[in-house]
Amino acid sequence: MSFHSNGIDIGNDKRIDISRCIRWQPDALYLSQQRRQQIDWQNLAQIIQASVMDSSSLFYFHSDNIFYQEMSRLLQWHRKKLILALQDGNLCAIENEMTSLLGLGIGLTPTGDDYLSGLSAVLFISGHPARQYRPLFISVLARAKNKTTLLSAITLREAIDQRFRESIHNFIYHVLNGEQQHIQQFINEIKKIGSSSGCDMLCGMADAFALTKINGGNYVDQDCD
Repeated sequence: MSFHSNGIDIGNDKRIDISRCIRWQPDALYLSQQRRQQIDWQNLAQIIQASVMDSSSLFYFHSDNIFYQEMSRLLQWHRKKLILALQDGNLCAIENEMTSLLGLGIGLTPTGDDYLSGLSAVLFISGHPARQYRPLFISVLARAKNKTTLLSAITLREAIDQRFRESIHNFIYHVLNGEQQHIQQFINEIKKIGSSSGCDMLCGMADAFALTKINGGNYVDQDCD
């Protein structure tokens, strides 16, 4: 893979042309304490989960391929452990589970990376109590980026910095502003990203929404064994 001023070459026969792209500068996302208390985060998480349960996401692999079954099991295992670590504020466990998820999965942007991108897109919104973990995510990615593809590492780093696709921004923007009448339409647009990347990102966003309901950001366990 090679990067140029007007595009990206992938292998010998694929190219992403950005020469006709225009700069997109959306409004910065912000989560106030009042909005955090008003939004039904658990309901949003459940809506997303229902939308991806039967999707192409490797988190919910349903066939009999033993290799993919095991990968799906590992994804779910490390996903649950990461959420518990974020709930407890256990920095060492967060680092361990994020490292385990990096590069885990298939495709140019492996499943675990897409999940972390979706998680980061919500948790690191300005004003979110979990934003305190942003430096840790940055340092873990910098140290372990060789576990995954260059494209995936860049995508995750951008998500940590609150830079992502317009469909993702629009979805989160409407959630933060309490405009949820067309929420399924926004979810469906994200599901169109890649073969499964959008669904994997939605898994991360669903968990981030559930965490937002309970994460006050007051307790951080600094102990590391």
